[in-house]
Amino acid sequence: MRGLPADVVVIEGSVPGGEGFLESFSRELGASAVKPTYKRFPDGEAYVRLPGGTLRGARVAVVVQSIAPPQDSSLVTAMLLADAAKRAGFERVVLVAPYIAYARQDRVFLEGEPVSLDVVFKALYHSGFDELYTVEIHSRGSESRFPGRSRSVSPFRSLAALVEGRRAVVIAPDRGALERARELAEAAGLDYDYLEKHRDRVTGEVTVKPKTLDVDGMDAVLVDDIISTGGTIAKAARTLREQGARRVYVIVAHALLVGGAQDRLRESGVSRVYSCNTLPPVGGGLVEYVDVGGLVASEVKRSIGVA
Repeated sequence: MRGLPADVVVIEGSVPGGEGFLESFSRELGASAVKPTYKRFPDGEAYVRLPGGTLRGARVAVVVQSIAPPQDSSLVTAMLLADAAKRAGFERVVLVAPYIAYARQDRVFLEGEPVSLDVVFKALYHSGFDELYTVEIHSRGSESRFPGRSRSVSPFRSLAALVEGRRAVVIAPDRGALERARELAEAAGLDYDYLEKHRDRVTGEVTVKPKTLDVDGMDAVLVDDIISTGGTIAKAARTLREQGARRVYVIVAHALLVGGAQDRLRESGVSRVYSCNTLPPVGGGLVEYVDVGGLVASEVKRSIGVA
């Protein structure tokens, strides 16, 4: 019965991304979603149990579990779900992790450090996951280090509708985010640039400004993969406002927003943050979430053979 929706079961993780992700993902995939039993023992250890009767006859299990704060707990839960699915007899076990923690430690920066992303990938693979799908991993291409099949889905072309028709320019906060800015800008029909540091050869004064574009009188749209504490984006927003930008908007794949990030962004002049619903939502009113569950499901469908 390969290729039929009844052949696939979606398993709801303990943190299945943000609001609406699981629902739109399951709907686009055309597969039923089941919720395991989750509990914690008095000593804090996690317990999961898949519902037996609803899984009979299915070939592929798709676990939707964001490796999100609390990261260690989310990771262990995902591993337990993988092992349970393999023991239940599924031929293929797929992890859809809208957000993957530890992805920023993808190489050794200082002597004595681990490569945390490789550790996480090995743990997920050896616990039973055959395939991995995520949204906009921090360093593009690093998803290929997962030992099984993998795919990082870029959301930026689909997010272009947020800024189409505006008198705006798209700005990457540094050269490393330029490819993301380019994708969104080209889809929206806007110009794009990145912020570059300039040092005056005489005075030594350092300034930051777009490499080629003038933002005076324009809306500026900052694009990056993640906001954590908001320091980088806040500095970029302040710079753009000082150079005459009317408003500053931010579009990211993942909005962690920890350590007073929303206050920091507001104080820097950010009017709005648009984020994919890869993480549980945060309050405060600055962030508007865009559902990408269907976008990810369309990638998974091609792999598992759902029509």
